[in-house]
Amino acid sequence: MQKGQSVLVTGGAGYIGSWVVRRLLSAGYRVTIYDCLKFGGASLLGIIGHPALKFIKGDIRDVSRLRDALKGIDYVAHLAALVGEAACDLDPEETLAINFAGTKIVSESAIEAGVKRFIFFSTCSSYGVKDTTQLANENTTLKPVSLYAKTKIDSENFLLENVNRNLVLTVFRLATIHGPSARMRFDLIVNHFVRDAYLNGELDIFGPEMWRPLMWVGDAAQGVQLALEADEAKVGGEVFNLGATEANYQKKRIGEIIRDHFIPELKLKFSGSDKDLRSYRVDFSKIENKLGFKQTHDLESAIGHLLELLKTGIITDPNNSIYSNG
Repeated sequence: MQKGQSVLVTGGAGYIGSWVVRRLLSAGYRVTIYDCLKFGGASLLGIIGHPALKFIKGDIRDVSRLRDALKGIDYVAHLAALVGEAACDLDPEETLAINFAGTKIVSESAIEAGVKRFIFFSTCSSYGVKDTTQLANENTTLKPVSLYAKTKIDSENFLLENVNRNLVLTVFRLATIHGPSARMRFDLIVNHFVRDAYLNGELDIFGPEMWRPLMWVGDAAQGVQLALEADEAKVGGEVFNLGATEANYQKKRIGEIIRDHFIPELKLKFSGSDKDLRSYRVDFSKIENKLGFKQTHDLESAIGHLLELLKTGIITDPNNSIYSNG
């Protein structure tokens, strides 16, 4: 990386984007956040005023504003989206307009502006319901069971088929994220398990045998930096599962870790079914081998950090709707 290169982060005020922005600033990049602040701007407190940071309030569907924001930008990390099944199902038409059509607008505007690299955040939930005796790799057939995942797959396909060779495209399929963030969410599986266990002293886990790949939210930002700084031949036109192979967990195991390591009096109840049908184990060896990605916070440490938010009173109302996307 040449010191001072510029990165536009769409969705930079979000749960993951907040970590991406902070990591890139600390690594010496100039960062522009482009975000409509659908969930507020509190995550920007503490970094506004940073000499290498610029904030632009804008919608990715606003072509004129986006084009202005992209002037002088070297790289784009495109995170802006309606995220999660609940949020996407509220208004399917808007979801398609933001997640799919919006991605087309951002990529086409980036090419027009002469951007050199483009990182797109997709999701491992695209693997849907799988034979969990097998690990899903980047070549595994995608079987989405939600509108959210479908919009991400459609966006991946559009980008891989239409982005020209002058733009180095990298697609990340993210594991399920957890841990504290400047834009906190408690509607993610680990985060809401910890919240419910702490507040209620019991945890009812539906579909306890189902599998999820998990990752600490800050490590998503590690992936972005690795992709920006890798040789073009390693990341151009490539899809990477982003996470760690050793961090595939059954849902019941998450509850057991909370109980066994942190809340010994916790009562666990396992129910037979879950309306969320996803169950998949994921192979992350490609990003581990090609880019040197290694998780820096395991599940136990992240659970400890989440409990610290609640026990210390850093967050006193974790059931507040501001901590949910849907």
